[in-house]
Amino acid sequence: MNMLMLLILTFFSVSVIATPSDAATIFGGSRIIAIDQGQQTITFKTKEGQTWTLPVMDPKLLKQPKDEQVTIEIDLNDRIINVVQLSGEARNAPRTETEDR
Repeated sequence: MNMLMLLILTFFSVSVIATPSDAATIFGGSRIIAIDQGQQTITFKTKEGQTWTLPVMDPKLLKQPKDEQVTIEIDLNDRIINVVQLSGEARNAPRTETEDR
């Protein structure tokens, strides 16, 4: 009985950890250049220089600071589902010798 319980717990813990993201596309290193509260859209520029204006899934995402480096996650319907900001410590951290290589 204990072995069966252990297998069940192991299965559920692995399935929870291995859950894939809902994002269909991720734009890392992007910058928000405009936010339209009325249209509920965010305009951002990718690190490759492309500019996109897309609707947000959740109006709370419209409370992002402009001109900050972020990662934009987009669903299969081209809607922004998440905006992840680079933390202040990581953004302002001094570069180490290994990072310069």
